[in-house]
Amino acid sequence: MAPMVPHGWHGMWRSVGYNRILDIDAGGYTAYSITAGHACISERGSAAQFEDAFDRVEITLEGRLSLFHAHDLTRYEFERHQEWDPRRRIHRQPDQDALLNFQAFTEVFAENYAFFDLRGVEWEAVCAAGRRRLGSSPTADRLLDALQEMIAALADLHVYVASPDRRIRSVQVARGPRQALRKIFDLPTPQLSARSTTDRIAARLPDTLLADFPATLHGFRQAGNEVICWGTLCPGAGYLSLLRMFGFAATEAARNADDLPHRLFEAGPFMAADMSCVRRILDEAIAGLAQHAALIVDVRLNAGGFDRAGMLLCERLIDEPRTVYRKKARWQAGFTEPQALVLTPSPGPRFLKPVYVLTSPFTQSAGEVFALAASAIPTVTVLGEPTQGILSDNLFHRLPSGWEVSLSNEVYETLDGRCFESVGVPPALQLPMLGDVDLLSDLRAGLLLAVDRAGAHRSRS
Repeated sequence: MAPMVPHGWHGMWRSVGYNRILDIDAGGYTAYSITAGHACISERGSAAQFEDAFDRVEITLEGRLSLFHAHDLTRYEFERHQEWDPRRRIHRQPDQDALLNFQAFTEVFAENYAFFDLRGVEWEAVCAAGRRRLGSSPTADRLLDALQEMIAALADLHVYVASPDRRIRSVQVARGPRQALRKIFDLPTPQLSARSTTDRIAARLPDTLLADFPATLHGFRQAGNEVICWGTLCPGAGYLSLLRMFGFAATEAARNADDLPHRLFEAGPFMAADMSCVRRILDEAIAGLAQHAALIVDVRLNAGGFDRAGMLLCERLIDEPRTVYRKKARWQAGFTEPQALVLTPSPGPRFLKPVYVLTSPFTQSAGEVFALAASAIPTVTVLGEPTQGILSDNLFHRLPSGWEVSLSNEVYETLDGRCFESVGVPPALQLPMLGDVDLLSDLRAGLLLAVDRAGAHRSRS
């Protein structure tokens, strides 16, 4: 018998924050991304795909639909939505009208973008300048040119617009000496999340970043499509490196992924396979590193991915439940109710001795969320430089034309309310900046400083 979505979940639901409408019936769901004036279909799924896309679904005592994207960390809540607002145009087929798409674009940022004040942007003024640039009869290319100027003001790596022909980004070159990194590892692209970039860095780690330990590097292992490596750097000091937070599983999709899947019914199974793989790898790695006096976790070249991957590692570093951060999303004139992330100790092998986490401006997105969470663990010290400063998850939005927009709508905060968007998660111990002149020497020097810190624990043990 074909699966059916339970009757109690049927109907139309409007999200609290996130500008989504879910229309659910027995046969599946349709998800819309919405603004005040527009609604566009972002994805459709069958009942079986609903199960792939969502889990922990329930109706709360307040009558809200509460759910998670499958296997993920954030709870989303939806309120009953009885009928479509007559002022909102529903786009079930693509509409290429440039002025209409410009309006929808300005609305989605005005209603969702969380960091105008932080980034010093007056959005209404930016929109007025963009409208003047469009003129009276704009083309698709002219619209993209106008949007590119508008999002440039935000200087946010998570902001982009993708048409079938062009992808325009808010930031063309991220912080950090990217060209120097590209030269060291002979990278085809400075985009760290690219599979080809990860492969090049992973292949050269022993003879570049770890070259100061030729006599003492033991038990060096790589796993998860070479995304994770670990081993003994020298007596008493273990080493664990993560190059990104996705693409671990032994599947074709994971091996070839340059980005996370955007459709929820694809992202759920992808994440399930990845997290299962990460758990197995961490079982082996943490058990193998358990004898050391201290552990160095290197996320200086981490391109991001699933927050959940970093949290699985954090759960290996605690011996009691611990709240590590809060997050909230832009909604109406303010924000949704903050959600606290409480981690519980892993049932697998754990490392409860001192841990040193190395960060840099190359540490991005989910890599930064890991650094934020790790900072809340008493045995962890973060060393290096502030991270890139793009902690918010991407909010993906569909324009009437079918173009995809990505923006930052979430605020990650420490338990005392500090937000590190745009400035990066700060280290507890600032190390010298990574430079363009001799980046490899700078990377190796940072690792040696971490080893010195780890060595102090060995001498006391």
